[in-house]
Amino acid sequence: MDTAIKNYIDSLDRRSIPWNRMFTAYGTAERYNELLSVLEETTDEAQWKKTFSRISDFEHQSTMFPPAPFVLVFLVRILQKHLQDGFPDGIAKILIDQLAYYTDVCNDAENMEHAQPLGHFRDLLDDENLLPEDCTEEDLDQIFENPDAVSDELFYSFYYYSKIVLSQVPDDLRPLG
Repeated sequence: MDTAIKNYIDSLDRRSIPWNRMFTAYGTAERYNELLSVLEETTDEAQWKKTFSRISDFEHQSTMFPPAPFVLVFLVRILQKHLQDGFPDGIAKILIDQLAYYTDVCNDAENMEHAQPLGHFRDLLDDENLLPEDCTEEDLDQIFENPDAVSDELFYSFYYYSKIVLSQVPDDLRPLG
């Protein structure tokens, strides 16, 4: 991973991401900051699973949505914290399995014909790549009904930058337990 991307990833703060301007499989990501906060703080596996299920719509049926690379930054950080703090627990196992799945999704996309990604990770947050500030249900419907609503470059970038983020997870990390 190049130094500029690594520095950008390391500098990301979940509170500064315009989640409300990103679409998911079932709406917008407007609650992602709050949900990520719960995932970062809880060590209760049942609560973690319940919260994760509410945030997991950044991917659906092998389709990555705009929040994917950003959510993955924070999920990788959560995994690193659990492993560093000596929590090789159910949460770490769930994360390892999920991150392996997302890696497979990104690898599959890379093996298909695709456009070039946007030039920089930060370009995903450019105004033209986000939903309007006052996004309505009709705006969301148009995105899902119009295949040209998201450029090929932007769409592939969800996978490309997700894979870069996922490359921070060591290759030899295996599911625990």
